[in-house]
Amino acid sequence: MTLGPRPGNPAEPRHNDPGTIAVVGLGRLGAVLADRLAERFPVLLNDSDPAVARRVAAELSLPDMDQREILSAADTVLLCVPPQETAAALRRLAALTGQVGRRALFVNMATSVPTEDLPDLGVEVVGLKPVCQFTAVALGLKTVLVTSAPRRIGLLRTLAADLGEVVLGPEACVGPANRAATKAALRACADLAAELTGRGLPTDIVRAAVRNVFVGTALDYPPSDANPYTRSVLEEIAAEATAAARPPAAPPITVVPAAPPTTLVPPDALGWAAWAERPVTPGGPA
Repeated sequence: MTLGPRPGNPAEPRHNDPGTIAVVGLGRLGAVLADRLAERFPVLLNDSDPAVARRVAAELSLPDMDQREILSAADTVLLCVPPQETAAALRRLAALTGQVGRRALFVNMATSVPTEDLPDLGVEVVGLKPVCQFTAVALGLKTVLVTSAPRRIGLLRTLAADLGEVVLGPEACVGPANRAATKAALRACADLAAELTGRGLPTDIVRAAVRNVFVGTALDYPPSDANPYTRSVLEEIAAEATAAARPPAAPPITVVPAAPPTTLVPPDALGWAAWAERPVTPGGPA
């Protein structure tokens, strides 16, 4: 697959048209995004590790190119590199942009890297932060993607139409939301697996309960009142919460009988009593 420059002025993507898309960084999310986006757009691949780029390109039947080739052909570049590498990757790409004579739109996908904190390098960079987990994206589950770039929201909505809804808002909220959701999910999965294993259930049943019942229940959240099984479980949860909130019964009170009163005898009286009970010698002094 050979892609050359688009006809006309290639300085920017057409209005609301992302054109040819390059995915730079082919980790878990980058590879999944490339696969999903290739259903609707021409997609090019690039990774700092050539072996990774070749492997993903072979798996997805998409072309992998070096960064100069990418910038010569792409209109929109998704930065899917690890967060700590985002600024450096942008610097390299911005430097090459001046050499190839094209100015692609760069999209910062790293949820923990604020777009406004990236260096100003004379290229256009917008943020697009997905509230997602890569497996869910691979399975086609729709999500929400947040951008703070109103001027490009039409293009971003076209780009991500099959991924979910692009909304205008604060990008900074996405990273904490993803992390909190991941932590809660991992805790819940571990607790469920431990509970079922403790009941002696076999490993395949435990795994199915986590990956099917647990995940499916999460996908149906909030639950429908029309589902009698879910309703019965909710009633059970409410009963358990009520029982847990009930104060514990007070322990029985043990009545200890009072000790008899102690008669206090003055020390002088004790002395006289001892004198009165002393042995008396007949004929001795009284």
